[in-house]
Amino acid sequence: MSTVTHFAETIQRIVGEEADQLAREVGFIQRERALSGADFVQGLIFGWLQEPEITLDGLTQVLQRREVSISASGLTQRFTPEAAWVLQRVLERLSAEQLEVAPVESALLKQFRAVILEDSSSIVLPPELVEVWRGCGGSTQATAAAIKLFVRWDVLSGDLRGLGLADGRCNDHRSPLALEELPAGCLYVADLGFFGVERLRRIAHGKGESSRDKRFFASRMQVKTALLTRSGHRLVLAGILPRQVGQLVEFGVLLGAAGRLPVRLLLQRVPQEVAAERRARIREAAQAQAQGREVSAEVLALAEWTMVVTNVPRARLSGEQVLVILRLRWQIERLFRLWKEYGKIDAWRSKKPWRILCEVYAKLCAMLIQQGLIQLGCWQDPQRSLVKAAQVVRREAGRLMSALYEGQVAQAIGVILRCMHSGCRLNTRKTNPNTSQLVMGTPLVWPTRSFPAHHGLT
Repeated sequence: MSTVTHFAETIQRIVGEEADQLAREVGFIQRERALSGADFVQGLIFGWLQEPEITLDGLTQVLQRREVSISASGLTQRFTPEAAWVLQRVLERLSAEQLEVAPVESALLKQFRAVILEDSSSIVLPPELVEVWRGCGGSTQATAAAIKLFVRWDVLSGDLRGLGLADGRCNDHRSPLALEELPAGCLYVADLGFFGVERLRRIAHGKGESSRDKRFFASRMQVKTALLTRSGHRLVLAGILPRQVGQLVEFGVLLGAAGRLPVRLLLQRVPQEVAAERRARIREAAQAQAQGREVSAEVLALAEWTMVVTNVPRARLSGEQVLVILRLRWQIERLFRLWKEYGKIDAWRSKKPWRILCEVYAKLCAMLIQQGLIQLGCWQDPQRSLVKAAQVVRREAGRLMSALYEGQVAQAIGVILRCMHSGCRLNTRKTNPNTSQLVMGTPLVWPTRSFPAHHGLT
């Protein structure tokens, strides 16, 4: 069975017969009606995929693709807790599916079985939904209800290996995506919110002892984490920091006073303008926390250096290559931006809480289907543009929904993938190469885009 056929059958099963079964289980559909569970799920997913700001009248028009006649008021009555439950279960089923496609041809990345990025983003909800998803308290940005969206993404194959929802107050350290599910032989990259010596130890020691099965990590380091020499003596950062802008130095150290995890410590000095930008972000993050938390002088001073720890041996990645791979973390920022700015997963036209929650779940389902199509259509091109590929998916969403009703899903997907073969590439840059150029081997020339600094803050 081809990957396209498998993807087509998977989508048809989950948003078709499984959606119908879920709707019956929860009582969303209690007797034969004009609107089935599959009708409701597909109408919302593909209606909002095609037009994220579509009106209720627009959604009723979309449902005519399945020969469903319903008024806007009639559709409004279907946005219930039971409907939200059905859509959440459909989201869970879609997120559990994985596609097996050829990885991108990058000698740098293909040293690993997977290159996993993980990050989180928040969606603020109406306060009436506090009993469903509890928000954040104790800060100037307190919200009664919110969802914390966790995503784990393999940028080698494009596969979304995990999508988890948690209360908005959930700390990144408590991600619902289990570390034990990271594949053997992978490289894991995450932001400082996920940094912790014990967490890194669990990643490194989680899968076998052979070099092929071992898991690796690359992470920026929290400023106040204890560093020791291999002989066990406390290391003072001030004595080893490089003085020249762009200079990269490396040391073998033990990370954490108790854990003593063997790592490579990479230190690089950044230009003054980059350091100033980092300090501004540090102060902004501190002010957003409870009681306008003060930032220590040490944290502000150390904004002049990028500090990275990794357990990847030098024989596999040089210090410069580690920094290039760390830049990949920006890709998941772009994924969230794609979902929020273009997919509008955190925007809606209603004030009714259950309709809003249904919309959030349906739009997230749409984003998973969109990513699967991008993965099939253009992931092997390292210069792919997610934004341009997503435009193709939105434009052809109606074709895909009609094909689901007519039993021609694989053919419709084939058309969408052909459309992605044209006009879905990034423009290359000579003076400041984009991340894909660096991953493919373009030399890194200073200055580069800075890493956002949150030294000592989570």
